Amino acid sequence: MTRDTQHVLLVLVGGVLIKIVLDGSYLRYVRPWSATPVLVVGVVLVAVALVALVRDLRGRSPSTGDHGHDHHPEGRAGPAAWLLVLPVLALLLVVLPALGSGALAGFGARAAPTVATPADEPLPPGEAPALGLLDVVSRTSADPHGPVTEREITVTGFVAPSVATGAGGADGPDLARLVISCCAADASAVRLHLADPSGRLAGVVPGGAEGDRWVTIRGRVVAGTGTPADGHVPTLSVTAWWPIATPDPVYEY
Repeated sequence: MTRDTQHVLLVLVGGVLIKIVLDGSYLRYVRPWSATPVLVVGVVLVAVALVALVRDLRGRSPSTGDHGHDHHPEGRAGPAAWLLVLPVLALLLVVLPALGSGALAGFGARAAPTVATPADEPLPPGEAPALGLLDVVSRTSADPHGPVTEREITVTGFVAPSVATGAGGADGPDLARLVISCCAADASAVRLHLADPSGRLAGVVPGGAEGDRWVTIRGRVVAGTGTPADGHVPTLSVTAWWPIATPDPVYEY
């Protein structure tokens, strides 16, 4: 790989980093706070590559007949440098989706919540306040009979096959969401098991090849669930639900 090729490749890598920040697709891979460092790295790579390219062009003597073919060993990168082309092509040519139900096959529910909500923290005001799945799991882990079991709540996630039978023999699907601490590589799942005694979820099944099925569900957490005994999977008794488009961001944090 010649020096000119190295410079062009750096411009492509930096340009891709800038692109995914500007179009928002970086949220498929990292947390929102990463936008600034990713953008800075992209700009720096492009700037360094352009400065180096201009410097090389100015320092190249026309009389040598050298048109970008550096014959000195120190002017070339090894074959491993071409590996940088792979992620660039992947991000330019393929729109990689965010992780979803397909990633659940590798793990079950999150064993211990990363965010610990105090057991006595009251719910937000309003009728059926919206809570994240991680928040619900944290609350029931801290106190399975706490405030989160005393009122209806609203939660959002994608429908997934159940990992276990819920409280009272409830055998409905699960509502799941992926949680990332840093990036998609460390994603883990949080789940609520859906109890549907009134049959409101009839026909609601996990998504297939067309993608995940995202829904918002209103209900009440069954007291005594979400403990180590059930793998930190609280049971939610459903009172209403409605389909939604894939949320942005897809992950919880």
